[in-house]
Amino acid sequence: MSGRPTYYKTIKRVGQWLDLPDEAEREFIDLSHELVSDYGAEFSQYNEKYLEFLETRVFSDRELIEFLEQHGVNPEVREQFISQEIPFEDEVFRTWEEIRYDANEMLDMTMLLNTIHKYSGHSDTGCVESRYTLQKLIYLINRSLVEKKTFGPDTVPVDHGKLEETGFRYTYRKRSSGPFSKGLVQDKNRLFASDLISEKFTEGEGTPEINEEEGRFEISLGPAGEVVMERFSEIIDNTQTDVLFEWQNSIEMVTAKVASMTVSELENRIENSEDVQEKENRDLLIRGRQTEYESDLLTDALGGGVSHV
Repeated sequence: MSGRPTYYKTIKRVGQWLDLPDEAEREFIDLSHELVSDYGAEFSQYNEKYLEFLETRVFSDRELIEFLEQHGVNPEVREQFISQEIPFEDEVFRTWEEIRYDANEMLDMTMLLNTIHKYSGHSDTGCVESRYTLQKLIYLINRSLVEKKTFGPDTVPVDHGKLEETGFRYTYRKRSSGPFSKGLVQDKNRLFASDLISEKFTEGEGTPEINEEEGRFEISLGPAGEVVMERFSEIIDNTQTDVLFEWQNSIEMVTAKVASMTVSELENRIENSEDVQEKENRDLLIRGRQTEYESDLLTDALGGGVSHV
């Protein structure tokens, strides 16, 4: 994310720690960014100097303190902002690192990291070249599972083949840029905020995706994501569980194919597919996996320890 990676992550983590309602959290983040801009500060990395700036200038600003009061933030917490004694290491970042995801969210995000890892290995650029590519890549993986028939009963009202029981839970609808999933965007943002993936904006040739008209957001594993894949990649590759075997095969097949395509070739591949052509904007293209799994199944599938990702 160009110009705001450090601001985004640290300020968002403080907003999460405050446990504000969603709309109030967004307002807190926006106000904090405005104050950063007002002071004209520029930081290229997270360090003590950066935290000190946030404490002494941004988080203790009168306008922000008034905002916290208006939204009923605990007086003791407000006092930590006023006195410039926010417990970043003891509470803020520790709270963020406590995984709040259920087993199925963990499964989706682990396999999403795995997909980015596999694609990056096939691509000459060593990354997923754009948000557009990521959206269509995951769509094609789930589409390949739809086309694989299952011996079990289908979930009414549609036949989704193997996607009934495995694959990503992301539901796709048609929009101007083609298949699009809001759920995928949400999980991508969560991975970014946790340093599991990185996004770098590169000006130049854009894509059909919204916010990529003037350039692309290149997506790669972040430092934490590299650690996760070092730990789980081989386990996923060698799994024989019903849940992951077909899923991983589809990831392998689709990432290899899409990594060899240009954006134009990928766009043509998507636009010329019957499943997309016959639909109108906002129409359902694929409903994500419906089967829900328990945490013990996830632990068995990935060899234990997944809850600590």
